[in-house]
Amino acid sequence: MTTGKKQPVRVFLAQGDHSRFLVQAGTHRLTPSALGELLMQDGLSRLERGDLTALGLGADSATPRPDSGL
Repeated sequence: MTTGKKQPVRVFLAQGDHSRFLVQAGTHRLTPSALGELLMQDGLSRLERGDLTALGLGADSATPRPDSGL
């Protein structure tokens, strides 16, 4: 993966989730920005593989991506 210019993303979290996010960033010695970037990359990779559990959907309800050839 190449590192080009990064684009900002604004996310709004409930206070409790924000606190948990900051605790996890500190626990793992990451900046909140770095933790957010890693979580976004992981989440996008999972969605692209058809893992929709984060969306409240099972993998069996996944629709093939148009370019997947399925």
